[in-house]
Amino acid sequence: MKDNGEFTHWVASIERGDCGFTYLRLYGDAPAWVRNEAINRFGKGTVFLPPRQNRPPAAAA
Repeated sequence: MKDNGEFTHWVASIERGDCGFTYLRLYGDAPAWVRNEAINRFGKGTVFLPPRQNRPPAAAA
């Protein structure tokens, strides 16, 4: 299982819907393990929305 920080890095948005569904939007460049991890965390009621293009660049510190 991947670290929670790594998982959330690839998630653009999460919304809880009616009837127990979870609507999840990943970034377009998310690796395959992220989709599998989402199903493990949220169950078969996970609905994947079309992906966003790519993650925004990391902010300079």
